[in-house]
Amino acid sequence: MKKNKTAEVFLVLLILIVMSAGILILQKGMEKLQNVKQESVYVPETRNLYNNYGLKNDQSLSKIKIIETQDQVIYTDRIFNINQISEDRISYAADIMKALQKKSGKDTYIMPIPQRAVFESGYETEKEKYSDFIEKLEASFSDPSVVLNPLSELEKHQDEYIYFRTGNSWTMRGAFYGAQVIFGELGYDKENLDDYREYVFGNFKGNLLLEALGKYTTDEIKKGIENMEEEPFYIYINGSNPNREELTFENKEGQLQTLKRQTIQFNGSGNYAVIGSSYKHSIVEGRGKGQRKGNLLLIADTRGKMMISYLSEIFEKVYVSNMYEDADLIQNLDEILEKYDIEYIIWAQDVAETGNRSYMNALNPLLKEGGNG
Repeated sequence: MKKNKTAEVFLVLLILIVMSAGILILQKGMEKLQNVKQESVYVPETRNLYNNYGLKNDQSLSKIKIIETQDQVIYTDRIFNINQISEDRISYAADIMKALQKKSGKDTYIMPIPQRAVFESGYETEKEKYSDFIEKLEASFSDPSVVLNPLSELEKHQDEYIYFRTGNSWTMRGAFYGAQVIFGELGYDKENLDDYREYVFGNFKGNLLLEALGKYTTDEIKKGIENMEEEPFYIYINGSNPNREELTFENKEGQLQTLKRQTIQFNGSGNYAVIGSSYKHSIVEGRGKGQRKGNLLLIADTRGKMMISYLSEIFEKVYVSNMYEDADLIQNLDEILEKYDIEYIIWAQDVAETGNRSYMNALNPLLKEGGNG
């Protein structure tokens, strides 16, 4: 009888051990499945389909031009603007910059961001125009180092995918090299792009392509534009980056609303995936690995904000002001500087819009003649 009971107890224990092992295996399997599902959102299979031009199947850039106007060039695979830089805007940009330096009392810099055309064969005059703009802007200040010029850094990497083919902006990769110029001027060590995780999302049509589709009605031209290959969107972010922001925007009722969310939206594309589009300002949480006191105020357009993934590595907080929509920035500047312990100010904007009142709503109030637009 004892033997039978012992056998029964042993059998029950054996069954319990097997069931426990089964549950453990099932749990681990579910964890792995969940991880696969999460990773599949961020690492799609299209990772290796694109080359340094943002094109599939290892294509080279097209030499076939669909149309060229006074201000734009359209090839079968890309669109870029030309003749956009105006030296008439330099004096206004310089006056705004000086007023910002005086009002803030902080280390303040301006970065006019070059457009894609400076790297296009046959349009070398665009590079000359950009360099002339920078040189004359530098001459407006007793300390020319306040003008940050990313061109030489970008030139070292012009064989990489640093500008969108269908949008009027540098990519996050191009923005990385722009950020290195800022780090160098502020005395920080330059970053290594290999330290950042790379994700790729496709496909999307950039703003220049979308505008061209609505602009041209001739069948031949419209068909050529419609057949233009869409491009991928590459995201670069450090795995330890909080990727969190407190975004303030105007809702449909015209009221200011604040939303806490991811800074880089993995379900977005192009400039819209970084911070957002129609926002007033954003307080981006950083890592603060620069290990210095003080944070950064970034006054940026849609191109300048593309550097946020890298700037938020160095500073604990980056206050990002939307150049187009943050008309209350100057009114609230003193409070912002104190509340967020701001030590540095960077004004980063497309060179074609730098000094153009129509695209500087955040800074126009510094000068009475600027108004709010």
